[in-house]
Amino acid sequence: MELVIVNELTELRRMSQWLDAALNDSNLTHKQRFIFDLCANEAVTNIISYAYTDQKKHTIILRLSLDAQRASLEIEDDGRAFNLLEAPPFQASQQIETTEVGGCGIHLIKNLMDEIHYQRLEDKNILVLAVFT
Repeated sequence: MELVIVNELTELRRMSQWLDAALNDSNLTHKQRFIFDLCANEAVTNIISYAYTDQKKHTIILRLSLDAQRASLEIEDDGRAFNLLEAPPFQASQQIETTEVGGCGIHLIKNLMDEIHYQRLEDKNILVLAVFT
């Protein structure tokens, strides 16, 4: 299954609706579907917010694969190269006043997904998020 969206935050709702419908008949539990959607939203939000150096429209391609053992989402974008697996660990501040906004989404993805793969191929980022059923 494939969905093509553009780099606008309003597209996140359409992506979530698509994922919800596609995962409804899967072997994933409600909790797993929630986590899968949360991590997909974090990844795509980061792409929309940080991957592009211009104001042009760019397409983001989502490819969902389901089988009895696993659900995986491939996210392809043409933004600047970014491997979230190489991002530094999230450092939470001990005091709320000095805590900076951001950085937690990558931490969530790394800790909630069962499997993550990244590659840069032909000037495109290919991120794969997977959860085992």
